[in-house]
Amino acid sequence: MMQRRDARRRPPRPPRTVRRAGRFGPAARRLREWTTATARRFGLPIAFVLAGFLGGLGYAVFAPTTYTAAAFVLVVDAGEGRSGPAAVSFAQAFGRLAPLPETLAYSSLPLPDGESGSSRAHIQASTSPDTPLIKLAGSGRTARDAAAYANAAADALVRYGTSHRSDTGVRVALMTLAEPPAAPSSPNLPLGVAVGTASGILLAGLAAAVLSGRRGRAGRRERGRVPSAAGTAAVPGPVPTGRVEVGS
Repeated sequence: MMQRRDARRRPPRPPRTVRRAGRFGPAARRLREWTTATARRFGLPIAFVLAGFLGGLGYAVFAPTTYTAAAFVLVVDAGEGRSGPAAVSFAQAFGRLAPLPETLAYSSLPLPDGESGSSRAHIQASTSPDTPLIKLAGSGRTARDAAAYANAAADALVRYGTSHRSDTGVRVALMTLAEPPAAPSSPNLPLGVAVGTASGILLAGLAAAVLSGRRGRAGRRERGRVPSAAGTAAVPGPVPTGRVEVGS
């Protein structure tokens, strides 16, 4: 009786993990082969794109915050009180002199303390070739420092132009003072990620072009080689044309 019962028993079923491995084994193998082939062919371009994305993201997240504020001054003719070719020319010259320490020494407004870098790193002047308007942009770690740099540069330029009014024949007038900005100008998260990703895509394209050229040259060299089997193939000999005499 015990032998019959043992014979009727079914063989033990394999564990569930073994059954799943047997069911998904071919699919997993094909996926692994496809992943390996893709990594061999596009691994370097993908790495460049990923590195660019992570670099842009890291800069946008960990870069120090910078605020920017702008003040404006106008250059006009001293006698007529209007803009002319001379005012435009002097506006170009005053724009180059605005960030210099010698010009900033004319300011009655104090510059922020504790900021690293020279005045050129915190004050940028820009002019227009058509109008005698000078934009003085101040940058700092805080909104108040940014506005203080811009206003100090504007006040210094007005006082500098006034002291040289008799020599230049133009007058520098203050248009608007800078206000502390409400939001930082940098870093910009979307812009940083976009620039980093674009740089990675550019490097990936260059890498793909170089690898494609190498594969093409290797393929041409392989096609130019003569296979050894073809080189050693037997060549049929000449067919005899004479008579063959058969002895009687």
